[in-house]
Amino acid sequence: MMNKDLIMISSFCNTKEKEDTLRNLVLQITNHKDKFDLMIVSHTVVPDDISDKCDFVFYDKKNELLYDWDLRCTPWFDPDNQRPIMSIFTGFFNTHLAIWRMLILGNSLSKNVGYKKIHHIEYDSSILDFLELYDNSKLLDTYDCITYTKSKDTVDDILFGTYQAYRLDTLSDELLILDEKDLKTKIKNSNSKSPEEMLFKVLHSGKKGVVKKKTLLDLNGNQFGLTTNKLSNNHTAWCLPYYDKLTNKLSFVIWNSEDDRESIDVQLIYNDDKIINFNDVKHLHWMVRDIDDFNNAKKLIVILNGKIRNEFDFTTNGEKFKQISFREKNNR
Repeated sequence: MMNKDLIMISSFCNTKEKEDTLRNLVLQITNHKDKFDLMIVSHTVVPDDISDKCDFVFYDKKNELLYDWDLRCTPWFDPDNQRPIMSIFTGFFNTHLAIWRMLILGNSLSKNVGYKKIHHIEYDSSILDFLELYDNSKLLDTYDCITYTKSKDTVDDILFGTYQAYRLDTLSDELLILDEKDLKTKIKNSNSKSPEEMLFKVLHSGKKGVVKKKTLLDLNGNQFGLTTNKLSNNHTAWCLPYYDKLTNKLSFVIWNSEDDRESIDVQLIYNDDKIINFNDVKHLHWMVRDIDDFNNAKKLIVILNGKIRNEFDFTTNGEKFKQISFREKNNR
């Protein structure tokens, strides 16, 4: 049995900037090597200078992204607390399988070599204060898992996916044995298809767990999701069309909700002959607008900050679209 806890970093560093972010996190962890061993599980090759500072490095070339509409996440947003909007088009693919593959491979290796406690951290983090990790290590003497909840107005509270701590001796086999076919089936049958929601259920179901507020992790200069924050000006999740079940309209929603964000501009080209502009949508502001009766919809191009974000052809997949991007008739 290993006496130390293991910090397991899941990583995908396909740029020099991302490698530097990982390199900085590894250096921060090495200052606490008396308490934590270190493993990196990565879908990209880890540079030698980073690997040399780790106890284990696991490179897995396979990084399968899920593009099928029935495997994509379906988050919701309720802009005026009346009727929620649900859509798969907040992103372009689901990373669920790729992330869980890293977790499962890392967990199984860690258990086999004798570790008892795991702290999983995503690579794009900066941890200046390790007090939460030390506290969680003590809690794992009594509890099976510790997770954090991220809260934001107009959406459900959700598991903060960048850090969790858990015991390997009580961990579910779902996070120890890789079965990609079964995992895809579970994603397909899930209402939200959210990796965070499904991970929360697997970690806590039938277990003795602790749920903390994500703000505790942010104390004393700690930062998480650095890559997401730096890329946020190039992507707005809630910038998409949807079918309104109440009015039978094709409508559009913009919510400029990403962190550290400036104003954005959106332009729609509808049916090749109509242009609709949303100019200077400020941070944390949202807008909803009807475009047309859905029966008239043929084509829509969405341009975000001068770059094409999406193209929709309603003549070939209109009925399917209505099932995966819609606003409910009634309140939740």
